[in-house]
Amino acid sequence: MPIDRLPGSFRDPSGFLFTRDGVLYRQINSPYEEEYLHLIQSGLYQNLTTARWMVPHEEVEPPVALPEGAFKIIKPEPVPFISYPYEWCFSQLKDAALLTLRIQARALEYGMTLKDASAYNIQFRGVNPVLIDTLSFERLRKGEPWTAYRQFCQHFLAPLALMACTDVRLGQLSRIYMDGIPLDLAASLLPRSSRFRLTLLTHIHMHARSQKRYADRAPARPSRKMTLVALKALADHLASAVKKLRRRPAETEWGGYYEDIHYSDEAFRHKQEIVKEWLQELKPARVWDLGANAGVFSRIAGDLGAFTAAFDLDPAAVEKNV
Repeated sequence: MPIDRLPGSFRDPSGFLFTRDGVLYRQINSPYEEEYLHLIQSGLYQNLTTARWMVPHEEVEPPVALPEGAFKIIKPEPVPFISYPYEWCFSQLKDAALLTLRIQARALEYGMTLKDASAYNIQFRGVNPVLIDTLSFERLRKGEPWTAYRQFCQHFLAPLALMACTDVRLGQLSRIYMDGIPLDLAASLLPRSSRFRLTLLTHIHMHARSQKRYADRAPARPSRKMTLVALKALADHLASAVKKLRRRPAETEWGGYYEDIHYSDEAFRHKQEIVKEWLQELKPARVWDLGANAGVFSRIAGDLGAFTAAFDLDPAAVEKNV
C-alpha cells in the first residue's frame, strides 16, 4: 500500500508528513540528518518534550521502503484536534506566540535556533500550546541573525497588535495571508499611538519600512554579527512586546449572554442537568459544541470524559471560555 503524503508539509526540504493505514509518520530527509542528531544528542529534544512544549515522537522501522534521500522515519504523538491560527481567540494566539519565543530561547541554550516561527507549527493540547514540527530547528551559526524573525512578526506580533490596538476582527486577516500578515499592511492599520510603543515601533513600523526599502535588492549579509547575547535579547524583547498587548474588551452580541440570560437560575440548572443526563446516556468519545459561548455545556461533556472541542464565532465569548 502506498504512503499518503500530506500536502501541508510539501515545502520543507528537511522532511514531510505522511500516513499509512491511518497512522501519522514523518520522514526525515538526509540533508537534515546532522541537525536532527544534534537536536536529540544535545538534550534539547528531551528538555522540550519533558516540559510539554513539543510533541514527543518515537523512531520506527519504515512502514514502506525508504526512498532515496531519506534518513529516518519517526512517529509523532498525535494531537487530538487540529486547529488554525485564524480560528484562535486573542489569548490563544498570544499563548502560542509566547511558547514559540520560550522555545527559541531554550534552543539557544543548546546551540540551536528555530528556523521556522510559523503559527501553523503550533497546536493545542487542551488549552496548552505545543510545537508539532520536529524539523523546525537548525544549529546556531555564529554571528547569524534569527532567520525566523520576520516570520514571527508576521504570524504572531502583527495580528496580535492589530487585534489589541485596532479591532479584534482583524485577526481574520491571517485567513487571507497564510504566510503571515504583511508588516506594511499591519503598520498602516495600526493607530498612530502604536508608534509611541517602542516594541511596536521597532518590530512592526521600522521593520516594515526596512522591508520596503530593500524590497528590490538582493538579500545582503548583515554587516554586524549577531551575538548569542543579542539573539537572547531579541527573544526577550519580542516576548515583552507580546506580553504588553492586551485584548480590548468590547460589547458583542453573545459575549454577555449568560449575564443577560432571560430565564431563571432554576431553569438554567435544569437545562444543564438535561444535557448531563443525555451525555451520560450516549457516552460519546468526542463532542463538538457548536455555538459554545463561554463553554458551560462544553465543560459538562469534558468532565464526563469526552474529548470536547468548543466553537463560537463571537471572540468575546471564546475569550471567556479559554
